[in-house]
Amino acid sequence: MDSKAAEFEIIPLKEWQQQRFPHWYHGQDLFTILVPFDDIEIRLANDSFCMEGNTLIFIGPTKDFTLRGSGTPNGYLIRFTSRFYERSALDRTLINSGLFFDSERLLKVVKSRIKQEEMEMQIMGNIQGYQSRNAAMTSLIVHNFIESVLLQGIWETDFDKELSRGTDSTVQGMANRFSILVHKHYKENCNVKFYADKLHITPRKLTNLCTEVWNKTAKNAIIDIVLKEALRYIEHTDLSISQISYEMGFSEESNFRHFIKKHSGSNPLQYRDRIRKASGIYMH
Repeated sequence: MDSKAAEFEIIPLKEWQQQRFPHWYHGQDLFTILVPFDDIEIRLANDSFCMEGNTLIFIGPTKDFTLRGSGTPNGYLIRFTSRFYERSALDRTLINSGLFFDSERLLKVVKSRIKQEEMEMQIMGNIQGYQSRNAAMTSLIVHNFIESVLLQGIWETDFDKELSRGTDSTVQGMANRFSILVHKHYKENCNVKFYADKLHITPRKLTNLCTEVWNKTAKNAIIDIVLKEALRYIEHTDLSISQISYEMGFSEESNFRHFIKKHSGSNPLQYRDRIRKASGIYMH
């Protein structure tokens, strides 16, 4: 694994020592996400912030912080560099968004929509993944997990106005905003016109720009995003297929099973079994 692919860490908050940096740190900008399960107090820039448990706390680069209080916080710290995370235009859009760079707030806090047990299961699965010797899978597994956390933050934050009136009017910029909107709204709407309206363009123009950037129609771009999210749930959680179907916004479990089979070539349980055997990672 090359050096930049290892520039991340996921550790329990109780094991995190303030002013301690990972062995790969050499002054790079660090993006930090705190996932506390209990109430915590954060000291940042001479201000104190009391935060509830079961939240996602996004702290941008160059912001030194400490955790205060007498108790040992229960939760996790995730931090990574832009060199590790940035692999696409969408990645750059996410980490340069208001989650980490908000002119009005020192940090961004959103309520997690994932229950503590499920979040802990996902985090433990990723820790097991990057502690294993399967280096080829490590970087991808952790990247996908961090992406899912960032998208939770996007989901819980009202970026619709910011996205629809974004200053980047290039084809790539429009495609990036379309992708973020789909990630936020796919559970409620997968209609191309819905997203075209939000971007103030026609469905035909949206399909044309998707074809130019990704060589696929807007409809197929939506399908690919929904499929990726569904496969992430199947691979990285122990939720039943019925539960995943509900989480993904499908009205019927049979429709969800048909969707996965049609677009992945395997039914959901076959896919889960094959991926876990290949990676050597099993959820308990």
